[in-house]
Amino acid sequence: MSTVERAFEIVLALYPADYRARFGAEIRTTVAGLQPGGSRACLEVAALLRRLIVEWSAKIASDAAVRGRHLPDCRKMRPVGVTRAEWARGL
Repeated sequence: MSTVERAFEIVLALYPADYRARFGAEIRTTVAGLQPGGSRACLEVAALLRRLIVEWSAKIASDAAVRGRHLPDCRKMRPVGVTRAEWARGL
């Protein structure tokens, strides 16, 4: 794992869990396509850090009624075509 990939993983770990579950794979795919040490990698890290601040600010500053609303947790959603019984056995 390159230094850039490690930096992205550290920053990604600081994001809210629902955001990581939803966009983590896409971010990792983007990072895999970057050239290590390139200026584009630095810009991507900076953008990810800026977005991290925005995401947490939105969660903290929002009203309590809104704060409870977040992206659905894809890790807990039953996939299409899997019966409830099959899903329950897997848990």
